[in-house]
Amino acid sequence: MRVAVTGANGFIGKYVVKELLAADHEVIGLDLLPPGPHPAYLHDVDITEAIDPIAGLDAVIHLAARSHPRQCDEDPRRAYDVNVNGTSRVLQFALKSGARKVVFSSSAHVYGISPRYLPTDENHPLWLQNTYTTTKIIGEQLCELYYANHGLSYTVLRLFNAYGKGQALGYFVPDILAKAQAGQVTLSGGNTTKDWVYVEDVAKAFVLALATSFVGTVNIGTGIETDLASIAAIIAHETGAKFSTSSTENATRMCANNERARRVLGWSPTVRLSEGLNACLDTAKVKEPV
Repeated sequence: MRVAVTGANGFIGKYVVKELLAADHEVIGLDLLPPGPHPAYLHDVDITEAIDPIAGLDAVIHLAARSHPRQCDEDPRRAYDVNVNGTSRVLQFALKSGARKVVFSSSAHVYGISPRYLPTDENHPLWLQNTYTTTKIIGEQLCELYYANHGLSYTVLRLFNAYGKGQALGYFVPDILAKAQAGQVTLSGGNTTKDWVYVEDVAKAFVLALATSFVGTVNIGTGIETDLASIAAIIAHETGAKFSTSSTENATRMCANNERARRVLGWSPTVRLSEGLNACLDTAKVKEPV
């Protein structure tokens, strides 16, 4: 299968490209970031502008986005340009290229933090709680629009808390690693919980989504709820850093119901949290996946 990947040089994108190549797909990487050594990174593309069609394209995996909620709130105009206008451009590109399928990367944040119930399934009401989640919901609706009007099949993957080797600062695990390397981990709100899913498992879900005939949304999470203090304590212990934490009354919770992923994708998580954290600890100073 000939697959274009937007955001191919990003954190998740690099792992998706690796999984696609391992499955003998032909990959065309689309990204604004400087190209890496991998031959998949062929096109310097800004998704907020018109993208020239690529003949013979079978599918598009759309990962390129402003992915940090704080970043989106600080510059909502740019967030809408990349996450909404950019998604529209990518769908136009897919259609003109003759692609039969788009896999869109969305977020479990669309359920709200905390959701109304746990574990949270795909039928949970959506919540326009901030700029980031609003742009993701609109992106999902654009996929639905192109399916209804043009027959362009799609699968939306709502990612819970992806983590792994090569993740940039500004996200919880790499931020705690940085604190640990400095010798002191101090954490407030340690009783907040997340559903942590390792990036290699996330990448496998995108590859599996190419083959499914299912149209709609799919949760990608482990179904296991883990508090922030537990993550920080493991990292502090393994690095020998001092550790302290405090609880808050307004702690939030997240946990996926991943039954649909198991049923329609044949996907289930394979990397346990302890294994994923050990991988991050072993390569804390490595910026790219091995």
